[in-house]
Amino acid sequence: MDTTGTVKVEFIPVGRTRREWMWKARDESNTITISGQRFDSLGEAVRDARAQMDDGPRYDDDGPFAA
Repeated sequence: MDTTGTVKVEFIPVGRTRREWMWKARDESNTITISGQRFDSLGEAVRDARAQMDDGPRYDDDGPFAA
């Protein structure tokens, strides 16, 4: 995915009880990337999205970045 533009990431509760999470990323051209897996917690989904979207410097703060 092009890292020069803005990417919006949406976190979606899924599953029968909506206790699992997936994420979708959309850039300015409406290209969508979907997590493809479900996560047990929102924090895990945020970390996965961060790892998939972040090609820049790595920080060890474990804090989520979400738009």
